[in-house]
Amino acid sequence: MAAIVDNRPAIVGVVSDGRTMDSVGYETVRVRYLEALRSTAGVLPLTIPGGLAEEDLQACLSVLNGVLLTGAESNVSPSLYGGPEACSETLDLNRDRTSIAAIKIALSSGIPLFGICRGLQELNVALGGTLSSDISKGEGRIPHMENLALPRDLQYAPSHAILAEGNGCIAECIRRSQKGAVLVNTLHRQGIARLADGLAVDARCVDGVIEAVSVKDATTFAAAVQWHPEWFHAEDWLSVEVFRAFGEACRSHMIATKLRP
Repeated sequence: MAAIVDNRPAIVGVVSDGRTMDSVGYETVRVRYLEALRSTAGVLPLTIPGGLAEEDLQACLSVLNGVLLTGAESNVSPSLYGGPEACSETLDLNRDRTSIAAIKIALSSGIPLFGICRGLQELNVALGGTLSSDISKGEGRIPHMENLALPRDLQYAPSHAILAEGNGCIAECIRRSQKGAVLVNTLHRQGIARLADGLAVDARCVDGVIEAVSVKDATTFAAAVQWHPEWFHAEDWLSVEVFRAFGEACRSHMIATKLRP
């Protein structure tokens, strides 16, 4: 009898954002992230709502092959890293709780993990690092915020150069270009102030701002970027490299899980 081939895709959980619109609460995920996962990473995305109890989150991640932490309009609560008090309207405490817990579960379980923008900041805070409230301030710094007067595609256009550093998975993706410095899109006010001990720098902006990190000693893809590879995920070569690398790690996790006794 011929062997049965299982063609099911790897499944990736995407932590959602809490939003209130017209006095109604929503859990939201930008479609561009879902498109990037489906068409470029080649995985099936499912949303993870904020505020889950830890045992429910454990159950959720037990059937996933990867976790994506997206960017968001909200900021990571300064209470999590000893920062100055912030306006509650800029925060999403349910997202904080879910993301921090998901990071710890994923890393302890060997589940591939990819953070984008806020996701990088969450990863740094979860492992004990701190954040800067305005990464563009300081001698020699360049602007890291988008121009809101421009059309959306121009807001997300490549705007500053980064250089690979270290030997992490994002650094390896950058080096595949063999071009040295590469351009990425910058859309962030907050960023890493003190890097968590468990993280290594994979890339920096030319002004020194940390733009990509990877988890030290990780056995699978466990990394984050400060820019937005999802926006031009199908046409920007670095975005393609990063999402494909994440997708391959998720498929490897799925296969390894099936082979466990």
